[in-house]
Amino acid sequence: MYTIKIDLSNDRGFCWYRSVGRYFKGYILHNGHYLTDKEAQDHLETGIADLSCLDEFFRNLNGIYSFIIQKNGKTLIVSDRTRSFPIFYKIKGNEIKISDDSLVLKDAGSVIDQEAVNIFLHAGYVTGENTLYGDIKQVRAGEYFIATQEEVIKKVYHRYNSEELVNDESILEDELFRIINDIGDDLAASLKGRTPVVPLSSGFDSRLIAVLLKQHGFNSAITFTYGRKNNPELDLSERSAEKLGFKWHYMEYTNETVKGFLNSEEFNRYYPSASNYSSMFYLQEYFALQELKKIIPEDAVFIPGHSGDFFAGSHLNKNIIASRSEDEIIGEIFQKHYSNKHIDDTDRQILEKSVRGTLEDKGNFTYLDFEDWDLKERQAKFILNSNRIYEFFGYEYRLPLMDSRLIDFFVKVHPDLKYGKILYDKVLKQRFFKDYELNFENETNPSPAALEIQEKKNRLKKILHEKIINFYREKFKKKNDIYYNIGVTDEMTAALLNSGIKIDRSGENRNSVIIQWYINQILKEKIK
Repeated sequence: MYTIKIDLSNDRGFCWYRSVGRYFKGYILHNGHYLTDKEAQDHLETGIADLSCLDEFFRNLNGIYSFIIQKNGKTLIVSDRTRSFPIFYKIKGNEIKISDDSLVLKDAGSVIDQEAVNIFLHAGYVTGENTLYGDIKQVRAGEYFIATQEEVIKKVYHRYNSEELVNDESILEDELFRIINDIGDDLAASLKGRTPVVPLSSGFDSRLIAVLLKQHGFNSAITFTYGRKNNPELDLSERSAEKLGFKWHYMEYTNETVKGFLNSEEFNRYYPSASNYSSMFYLQEYFALQELKKIIPEDAVFIPGHSGDFFAGSHLNKNIIASRSEDEIIGEIFQKHYSNKHIDDTDRQILEKSVRGTLEDKGNFTYLDFEDWDLKERQAKFILNSNRIYEFFGYEYRLPLMDSRLIDFFVKVHPDLKYGKILYDKVLKQRFFKDYELNFENETNPSPAALEIQEKKNRLKKILHEKIINFYREKFKKKNDIYYNIGVTDEMTAALLNSGIKIDRSGENRNSVIIQWYINQILKEKIK
């Protein structure tokens, strides 16, 4: 018979709302209302009354949340569609420990899973329910977990798939316009007079969020952009903020910005909690927030642009769209998202096994299976895990472009209108940006033709000699190092070399160094 122990300690940013046998974190959007704390809990209590309808109820929930309910001898854990607030668990003997901090679940008997380490080195996160420690598991995006005294049941309630595809462009444009406006209304209601802060890039997602705030009268919104002076996003982001009448702050990254950060107490508190033995910690905004927190209100709310472009089709290419088998989907996942380390034959077997285990078990596959995997794995554990940085500095955030209405809309859009984000970009340019004069020349968003050329280059790199690739890769990186990734990873490289660690340089980006540094920290932690 199982006994359940719950240890929830992460109250940074969003706090856990606790009552007897009830724990809720985040927010729910329901019929124009922003529900959190007790209101959200009451809504959930009503919804789970009929256990036979759990899947449907959870699929219809909108917002970012995790919650735990203990009732009638059962413990129910639910993660939203995007794993916004990770929950970890450990089954040891007749005891189940549940926590939002995987570090407290590690004990003397915890053993590093070498296959998970290999996956992490390639992807930057551990796939499926696993973590870097074999006995610590996680509740996946779109999944719920029920523990009773006798058994544990895990169930996926959300898959990114659709039985219909719509290609009527005019109807879709009107529907998308309406959905985005509804999302803007809910975003405004959720802020309740607090100061919104937008990480403003040159991309369309953050620009759209800024427009929605302007439309709803948030004239005191704060925007910021960061990086080196060669960052091409600076000009367009500053011009966007100026057109909208928003304050714009530029956080410049230089040698001094990152100097000695590895040894700082703040960083060494940040990276373990942001990684949780499952995901690469995010650093790009870390240095910006160190400075920004000095000038923004304590109740500020960050509103990043994750991940409108993903649902709109930014990850799709013609090969993915044409995929019809499980092997083709796995191959495209490797091609697109496993670039931090060269895949040799031994690696391939491990990686294929891990990816196959996370795909839905069925006969026919389409590009939507690629997107479902991307949503549950890369978006949830890599892109959205970057929100740990807002929590660490004590701020709430909103994710308007991860809204369920937007997710459910784009899953049915025909791929011809998603490739190159054709539909999304058209609606944004004509119906949101035009009136504010926010359509600029020399946009950084690539056209479908540019995407096709880049895809051919990416595939060519796979067959060129590694030494040739690395030579030109380093020249390109130094010229285009807009976020000072080289300065950050040079410190990590030096630390690894000083520890006698040989660095694998076969990765296509500097994240591979961050990943290797983190794995080395875990190994050193184990030795201690």
